[in-house]
Amino acid sequence: MIEISLVTLLIFLVLGVPVSFAIGLSGLLAIMFGSEIPAFMAVQQAIRGMNSFSLMAGPLFILAGEIMGAADLSARILDFCRACVSSVRGGMGMVSVLANMIFAGISGSGAATMSAVSTQTVPELKKEGYDHGFIASMIAGSGALAPIIPPSTNMIVYASLTGFSVGKLFMGGLMPGIIIGVCLMIMCYWYAKKYDVDRGSGAFSLRRVAKAFIKSFFALITPVIILAGVVTGFFTATESSIVACIYALICGFFIYRTLKIGDLMGIFKRAASSSAMLMMIMGISNIYSYIFARENVTPVVEQFLLSITDNPSVLVFIIIVMMLIIGCFMETLAATAVILPTLYPIVMHMGVDPLLFGVLFSISTVVGALTPPVGLYLFLSMNIAQASFKQAISYTGPVVLIILAVMLLMWFFPPIVTFVPNLLMGA
Repeated sequence: MIEISLVTLLIFLVLGVPVSFAIGLSGLLAIMFGSEIPAFMAVQQAIRGMNSFSLMAGPLFILAGEIMGAADLSARILDFCRACVSSVRGGMGMVSVLANMIFAGISGSGAATMSAVSTQTVPELKKEGYDHGFIASMIAGSGALAPIIPPSTNMIVYASLTGFSVGKLFMGGLMPGIIIGVCLMIMCYWYAKKYDVDRGSGAFSLRRVAKAFIKSFFALITPVIILAGVVTGFFTATESSIVACIYALICGFFIYRTLKIGDLMGIFKRAASSSAMLMMIMGISNIYSYIFARENVTPVVEQFLLSITDNPSVLVFIIIVMMLIIGCFMETLAATAVILPTLYPIVMHMGVDPLLFGVLFSISTVVGALTPPVGLYLFLSMNIAQASFKQAISYTGPVVLIILAVMLLMWFFPPIVTFVPNLLMGA
């Protein structure tokens, strides 16, 4: 059954069949022709893969991000970011990164964040003299912060597959996400200084910052409400997604009054489209989890990995490298859903900190979205910035290196990940 599933999956991927369909079809064929299990079990397992309380948070956070975007809260966030950093060299690039970081704390989706924020900053970045390729790489890099900074869709998927606390994963990703964001802002400063562009606009003014903060206050506190509720235990991470949606509607209809009833159909349609992709991947990928469990794959993989090394650090390094490579050729959520259920028990058996591994694993899936041939964030950013592949890829390398450097720092200094969740939520 395993042989049939893997061979047919490879054939479907080579033929260009969409990943989720390739996984589903190969799994179905494996069950039909490689075992005596009834074919309806594939449907049953697909439904079971979507039937997760923690997984419900993903579509709801996507919906919250769509509501915030339609309510034009991204423009208010941008005004606040301009007031904070636009006066320094490379300020407009920093504005783009900082605004993406804040909006990432609302949507949890890289694609939604890039669409809501970057489409508004690109004309200003071009006006300041930034190269199209650099703009694309900055958009992709700052969009990639969404799966790292809470509420991360990648971490929600990880939690639903492993049963680990999604709240702790959220808090664990906070510091690494901020560090990566700061490094990207430094990169903007370096580029502006080297190529003598974007010298900053106007002088820094606390009064301007305060005014912009008041104007955008209700938008800016959205991530705070989400995290505070989860940390205090007032609501779960999944319930926080419902709170985010309700709060977004209140902001749009009653506080800023930028939403109309007629906007809701478009909002729900876009959110449903993005959520359908997530739920389809999770449901169909569970067919593979079922096949792997039936074929007792985990002990075989564990034995193979232990034949290479019994050092937990080396094992984690191998897994991360493997995910980095797979992410270049396969949609990251699909890869996570297929591979993680097999690898997670092995890593836990080796005594690796589940929080540290969870954050490292979630970040490793991001890199694949920045690199070809799949490179969802890369190609979306190229479209937004109107840059060619050659232009974009020349600046994407440093962005990837920044993320990899932060991952190494996390491994050698785990408190970057563990300090905040252990302090606020207990060990």
